[in-house]
Amino acid sequence: MDIKLRLEEEKDWREVEHLTREAFWKKEKAAEKGIGCNEHYLVHTLRTSKEFVPELDFVAEIDGRLVGNVMYSMAYVERPDGTRHDVLSFGPLSVLPEYQNQGVGSALMRHSLKMAAKLGYGSVLIFGHPTYYPRFGFKEAEEFGITTSWGDNSPAFMAMELIEGDLNGVTGKFYGSPLFNVDDEKAVEFDKLFPNK
Repeated sequence: MDIKLRLEEEKDWREVEHLTREAFWKKEKAAEKGIGCNEHYLVHTLRTSKEFVPELDFVAEIDGRLVGNVMYSMAYVERPDGTRHDVLSFGPLSVLPEYQNQGVGSALMRHSLKMAAKLGYGSVLIFGHPTYYPRFGFKEAEEFGITTSWGDNSPAFMAMELIEGDLNGVTGKFYGSPLFNVDDEKAVEFDKLFPNK
């Protein structure tokens, strides 16, 4: 399978929102909350945020069809003395269900991390699946002395240096874009723009 990776363009926006919705939709969540996911609304809002990193917003195409996307945003670690160390975060990483487990997500990750390093970004911190992301070099953030903004750690909270030593001495709390605290009411309204599921 030939996977083509390129930067997202404005003409792709709606299709990327649609594929993100398809990638994350859960029927049981829809029954409980009235919406099966909110990641497509997150994608929509991230593009207009000051934290968004457009040069790391990649899509994957197979036979001319958009099948995946990954987006990055700026975040930071706040040290105990109040100083900040800038880092990247990414998400969502979206792949259409019928193309999952075929290397699309891995291709997006490897390419975007390589480009982030090439552009001089030092580190990436994420919340993600603890059995998936270590294959790309992620380790538990606790190993670097970094906690969540609320002071916790878990295997799903991970960090990776793109520049060796970038996180040396950078202990503290991680803060991502406030947009990751998605307003579900606004997400429900946004979802009405899509076909009913």
